[in-house]
Amino acid sequence: MINENIAKFRAYRSKKLERIGKSLVKVGITADHITSLSFISGIAAMYFLFENYYLFAFFAILHLTGDALDGVVARLHKPTRYGKYFDLLSDSIVTFLALIKVGFYVQDFYPFIAAGLFLTALAINLRSGLQAPMFFMRTASLAVLLTATNPLFPFTKILLTAGYLVAGGVSLYSLAKQLQWFMSKR
Repeated sequence: MINENIAKFRAYRSKKLERIGKSLVKVGITADHITSLSFISGIAAMYFLFENYYLFAFFAILHLTGDALDGVVARLHKPTRYGKYFDLLSDSIVTFLALIKVGFYVQDFYPFIAAGLFLTALAINLRSGLQAPMFFMRTASLAVLLTATNPLFPFTKILLTAGYLVAGGVSLYSLAKQLQWFMSKR
């Protein structure tokens, strides 16, 4: 059911962004160019996380917008294996950095454990040629961070704690699904 909803959202997003994507392709902008901009925006967002909410929000939204557009442009142009890996790694690095920065902010070691679990699942996914199942959480993580770090939100630490615990649980679930997948291949 989750995969169906994700597929429906992607189709909706692609339809809404197709005109912009076609314009970008016409002027020679590739999906890799957009992924690069998205990655730089994601790094900038992580830099401003807990330092300046408005710059964090600006760069986080720019990162998510770039990530939406790079997929549209890739489908319009011609998706490449390199582009698929580049996009995945760019999104994953932003997720990893968010968990690490939260760990330093809340002064707790659990976000670091969640980050380690996430990296382990990512390594297995990459090693399998992106075949082993994995659940990614970058968009949800940024949504939680945009809410929790809003200066008007009164429950920052509680929401951050719930967020990194969920991230750790999702990573553990990914590892369990990967183990199940590998066992079915034998």
